[in-house]
Amino acid sequence: MKIQIDVDPAYDDIHIKIECGKLTPEIDRMISLIRMLDMQIPAKKNGETYLIDVAKLLYVEAVERTTFLYTEDNVYESDLKLYELEQQLTERGFLRISKQTLVHLKKIKSLKADLNRKIRVTLCNGEQIMVSRMYADEFRKRIGIK
Repeated sequence: MKIQIDVDPAYDDIHIKIECGKLTPEIDRMISLIRMLDMQIPAKKNGETYLIDVAKLLYVEAVERTTFLYTEDNVYESDLKLYELEQQLTERGFLRISKQTLVHLKKIKSLKADLNRKIRVTLCNGEQIMVSRMYADEFRKRIGIK
């Protein structure tokens, strides 16, 4: 793979050109990561691909090697791995709350202490997810509670 960068003040916008013999899953993944910089994540539902605005995401969950994106009224499937999404979304107000889940902190409605130091999070759509014990201290610190 060769990467060529041409910096010129005359350019008004960023243009990315990919030249390849065929479209591979690796190239699809690179395209997905580039699109995330524009804060849209490509995701699939019922055989169609949608560009999901990160601001509309409630949480992201990995189940059996598949990553799901949850909005208020839909669930989409992403080709990206949870750790890839975490790297991009952490700066956008997301936090890992368990081995399989990232939550959008701005979409949290309420919190409730649960058994074994876990925290029950209610999201703005009424859905509830759990913060595991392993991530509870960092979660409390990030949202400013003790």
